[in-house]
Amino acid sequence: MTQTITANNIEAFVAEKPLVILDFWADWCMPCKIMTPMIQELHAASNDAFKLGMVDVEDQPELAERYDIQSVPTLLIFKKGKAAEKVTGAFPKEKLKRYLDKKIAESNHEG
Repeated sequence: MTQTITANNIEAFVAEKPLVILDFWADWCMPCKIMTPMIQELHAASNDAFKLGMVDVEDQPELAERYDIQSVPTLLIFKKGKAAEKVTGAFPKEKLKRYLDKKIAESNHEG
């Protein structure tokens, strides 16, 4: 299950699990309309290996600015509560799955 992330709940959300991914998106963004359902599907299939939050950059411009989000879609990867990596743009589903599998494996290895 994904959660809408705001400036009010981001700190608690990213601290809850070793691996958290925030999807920065906008309603007007066509690549976001492709990526968001894919990442949600991959999240659902991951057996909760990571937490997924959604950040609408139009509703949360301060979060976009805080994390230097220059374009959407952008995935921001948090490891142990800290922003660790940023991936921008749309990708084919298999490439996104390989990337997420790698992040999950790294998180499991780091324990």
